[in-house]
Amino acid sequence: MFVVDEVPVGVFRVDGNFFALHNECPHAGASLAHGLIDGDVVSCRIHHWRFCVRDGTYLDQNQPEQNAKTIPVRVVGAEVQIDIAVD
Repeated sequence: MFVVDEVPVGVFRVDGNFFALHNECPHAGASLAHGLIDGDVVSCRIHHWRFCVRDGTYLDQNQPEQNAKTIPVRVVGAEVQIDIAVD
């Protein structure tokens, strides 16, 4: 978990690729970075809501308003860079 410009960010590595989400579960605000990861799915540590780290999709029900917010990521050399300005 990182904080960039006062925005908590969870960064996940899946199959060698990096993905970033706002580090707040849309349901209750718990840290997603401190949740359980299984493949490309992260589960919130409090209520166990599941999200795809690739695109933020809330996986337990068809409720797009509950999707986690994604943050663009790019890798430049040995750096993982995120674009917090995109919202």
